[in-house]
Amino acid sequence: MGEAKPPQYYENTLTPLPVDTETLVESLKQLREAVHIGSELVHANEPLPEKWSVGGMFKFFPGVALAFLRLDYQSPVLVDGSKQSPDYRSFALQRIPSTFPDFPLLPSRLSPAGSFSPIAAASLHILSTVAKAHWKSESKPSLCQDDINLLHDAAKLALKNGYLVPHDGKNMGGDEMLYGRAGLLWTLLNVRSHEFDEATQKALSPVFDTIPGLVDVIIDAGRQGAKEYIAEHGDSDAHPLMYAWMEGRYCFGAAHGITGILTILLSCKPEELEKHIPVIGDTITALCKLSNSSNGHLPMTLPPMSYGTPSELVQFCHGSPGTLILLSAALKNNKLTQDYWCPEWDQTIYLGTQRIWEEGILSKGGSLCHGISGNGWPLLMLYDVFEYHSTDISAAKQSYIQRTGALALPSTDISEKLTPDFFLSRALAFLLHARETRPYNTAPTKTDKDYRMPDDPYSLFEGLSGNVCAWAETCAALQAKIRKMELSGQGVPYETDRAFKEAMQSRLGFPLIGGYGAVGLL
Repeated sequence: MGEAKPPQYYENTLTPLPVDTETLVESLKQLREAVHIGSELVHANEPLPEKWSVGGMFKFFPGVALAFLRLDYQSPVLVDGSKQSPDYRSFALQRIPSTFPDFPLLPSRLSPAGSFSPIAAASLHILSTVAKAHWKSESKPSLCQDDINLLHDAAKLALKNGYLVPHDGKNMGGDEMLYGRAGLLWTLLNVRSHEFDEATQKALSPVFDTIPGLVDVIIDAGRQGAKEYIAEHGDSDAHPLMYAWMEGRYCFGAAHGITGILTILLSCKPEELEKHIPVIGDTITALCKLSNSSNGHLPMTLPPMSYGTPSELVQFCHGSPGTLILLSAALKNNKLTQDYWCPEWDQTIYLGTQRIWEEGILSKGGSLCHGISGNGWPLLMLYDVFEYHSTDISAAKQSYIQRTGALALPSTDISEKLTPDFFLSRALAFLLHARETRPYNTAPTKTDKDYRMPDDPYSLFEGLSGNVCAWAETCAALQAKIRKMELSGQGVPYETDRAFKEAMQSRLGFPLIGGYGAVGLL
């Protein structure tokens, strides 16, 4: 008989951590240590490339390079003065060949995330140039024209693509984060967030001029997908925007589907989104109703498709974590929330958090795509929303009452549970527990949770690099929270405090999808 197959997820025996100064300070100490040890393990075990053998950041060395660039930017919140920080910038630059891959730019591979896309090379070339200029310093670096040309060529291809694109003899959706136009849009938005010298800005101008058109064609593709779905299946389950993963299958996960696409769209400038806010708002509400009808789960696709799993998946690429990431971005958009917030949003947040808490300790381990750190990170993002945007959320609820003529919100039971501590206590439990997964922890298992080694153990979305990025992001959140608590206890305003602002500016969001807008590091 063969070896028993591990369960999809283990029973969650964790306890939400108390949100007090002592616990937060100790958690920050432990996570800084995990970042230090984990980054050294990645650097020691991920071979240095000689050339571009693959192109995407999802796996292999390009994603490792991006992880180290993020750590370099976040380094002020990763040290406590007692230890010297690893040379993250050097670790990154060693993994960015100065050449380009020898495979072509394909209409079906426009995102830097998926493999065999030269967009990853151009993105990393640009980010390495900005890193050498010390990120947001007054220095305005110059970019290589070849990198600019590649982005422009990709944007022009994207504007010509339909909502389906051919690849390997099949028709695939052309807009997902992993391979499609949303991934390219995310790249352009992040490049636009930096300042370059005059000649570079002039050369980039035609590239940035394509962004409004790129937004339009992505929205149009979603409308077309909805029409195709209705024509085939009727309108009972249809949403205003629907995006094909593969022909005939409309997907909802963050890597392959609409939750990732909309999260990236919400990082655009208000004027680039203004005419699309109604359809985005209606689609978010439709997604919430779909999730609520399944007790917080999100189906992999419509029509339904299963790979034989015992239940709906709870992971970044497919499932409720993508919904929570989308809602964390949506709740930061005042125009969207004032006009489209409804109680179903709170219900989705609560139920989705419950599903992650109960079913998110995945046997696959600690990865971002399908692991514990990828499930904990959306909770960290929701903590940020309810910690720092509560006034805007309250205003959105009052706007809902005025729009609908309701005398009051239909139920406040769930909304009252959605506190910053509710999310932070659970996020910390998950992200600290991710240290028990391989390859960070290679000790013989002493529990009933036998996490498997990832296929690509040190990569960004399947391995340790992603865990390290999640731990670093949590360090930024904790440092800001601790400083806020300290100053608030003294009766001192925290918003203008230098240390608080430095910690807040170190938040980068989920790799390749964001959540805080385009801050410049993909």
